[in-house]
Amino acid sequence: MTYDGRVRYSREIEVATGADATFEYLADFANAAEWDPGIEEARRLTPAPTVVGSRFEVIALFRGNRQCFEYVVTGLEQGTQIALRGEGEKAVSDDVITVSADTSGSRVAYEADLRLKGVYRVAEPLLRSTFKRMGDAALDGLARRLARPTD
Repeated sequence: MTYDGRVRYSREIEVATGADATFEYLADFANAAEWDPGIEEARRLTPAPTVVGSRFEVIALFRGNRQCFEYVVTGLEQGTQIALRGEGEKAVSDDVITVSADTSGSRVAYEADLRLKGVYRVAEPLLRSTFKRMGDAALDGLARRLARPTD
């Protein structure tokens, strides 16, 4: 296997909420702080509704350090898929979230393609397992959040 300078993450989960409600919740990426334990804060920078070009500020915690990312919606298929690009000082992440109806609620597929910047790139191969744990924790948190009524 050759290393191409990227860390990829992909996973699917089933959630109890219907596809429309699930997509609406995920399309407002400011909600990420509610379900992703690696996100300390998230807020919308542009007015609702979410459209291509909508922006969100996300403060992620990585190894005890706060990392600020600005996420921009780069693609949107209303009700089924949202693509975002998050860029911070040390990394860039391209994320695609796909929601489809399922017999017991909906299925969420999450794909992320992470690249560290500059001198930090040398650490990517060493951090693969850390990024996988972080991704799994986020999707486990999403499943828990969507299993209970919204506040």
